[in-house]
Amino acid sequence: MDKVHFVDQTIRDAQQSLWGLMMRTDHIAPIAETMGKVGYLAIGMVGSQAFTIQVRNHNEDPWERTRLLAKLMPGACLRGSYQTASLSSFDLSTPRDVISLWIKRSVANGIGSFWICDYQENMERFRYFAQIAKAEGAEIVTSLMYTSSPLHTDDHWAEKTRLIADARDCIDRIMISDESGVITPERTRELISVVQRNCDGIPLEFHCHCNSGLAPLCYLEAVQAGVTTLHTAVAPLANGTSLPATESVLKNLRRLGYESNLDEDALAAVSAHFREVAEKEGLPVGKPMEYDLFHFEHQVPGGMVTNLTRQLREIKMEHRLDEILEEVVQVRREYGYPVMATPYSQIVGAQAFENVVSGERYKKVTDESIKYLLGYYGEPAFPPSPEVMDRVMDLPRTKEFLDWKPEGYLKSVEELRQEIGPDLSDDDLLLKILIPGRPLKRGESGRQVPAPAARSAAPPGA
Repeated sequence: MDKVHFVDQTIRDAQQSLWGLMMRTDHIAPIAETMGKVGYLAIGMVGSQAFTIQVRNHNEDPWERTRLLAKLMPGACLRGSYQTASLSSFDLSTPRDVISLWIKRSVANGIGSFWICDYQENMERFRYFAQIAKAEGAEIVTSLMYTSSPLHTDDHWAEKTRLIADARDCIDRIMISDESGVITPERTRELISVVQRNCDGIPLEFHCHCNSGLAPLCYLEAVQAGVTTLHTAVAPLANGTSLPATESVLKNLRRLGYESNLDEDALAAVSAHFREVAEKEGLPVGKPMEYDLFHFEHQVPGGMVTNLTRQLREIKMEHRLDEILEEVVQVRREYGYPVMATPYSQIVGAQAFENVVSGERYKKVTDESIKYLLGYYGEPAFPPSPEVMDRVMDLPRTKEFLDWKPEGYLKSVEELRQEIGPDLSDDDLLLKILIPGRPLKRGESGRQVPAPAARSAAPPGA
């Protein structure tokens, strides 16, 4: 029988989607050794944006979490991430050497694989960082970030795939990623066929959120079309705006004649553990979503819906969520249908929020919208609305950005260290750059992390 592999997103994308990155290290550590025995191809770890939340909300050292989990799961491949344009979503001034150091320190702390959030708008820059990661011994999984619009045709995806294939010497796999969960089973078959014809044989992974309720069906179509690796989460952190449940996908694949290397007893133990965490902490358990046509229009990804709802609730504007989502539809169209994933979904969402709250569309335009429309986030895949461009180009603030260049892009790590803190380690320097003004206080984390118990040699990894 054909074998299917799994990448676990429980402690990465799933908890971002359902728990708003509120998962602490002490939630993970007691079950980590068992997670390492399940047999996943890789286990997703949070990236730089979540590092900020770990420090600010949990008072944790994110690097220590990585080191601890690598120690507790020595047979597992931990998958981190990086962006080629910035250390965090909106910092386009990140020096190149800082991103390089992030890659090196991630590997040194236990990361063995990288998922690259990339849109193929600058393949020279992509290749530069991918070669650094490969030289450190890490695996590179680049993304083909899916979205749907009248302009995203098969030709568009074929061109994107060929750009990836041209860099295949530093790419191990392609992850077809639908962060908004808008792909249908029929479109899954069509898209995979297009990618296979143009990817020069690079293996494919499939990552799709459950916002529309269709992702579990799309996973079955993907495997039957030739995808060999699926991204899932244990049942308590699956469904909703998260990813499909490993348990359900595995059961359905078995009915179709496929098998896997997963240890289902270990999987059940991990699932039970996180269900207990959810109950103890009052965190939501994922449930299947109702089919909603509106979602196919606004395409806001799950984690962003969770965060937007929480932010609106804090300012007593939760009742305006649908109004803002309606505005997202319009702004996205005017911006040339960008993929609704980081950073574009936040750029579109922030502008839609401003348009609604101010009572006048584009009365105030965010700096990130200006940068996007000027092409600083990469040339938009399709031309933005001429009317919006004219209005934005007439703004005094826009004129301040016309000759904008990222400051200090070629500044060395040692120059930065002298400016920020000569005695800082590489790990602490990166945290200081990522979270200015908020040093980590060692030994004052929000919860005590249990010490790892003595154990016999770890089982072989997937």
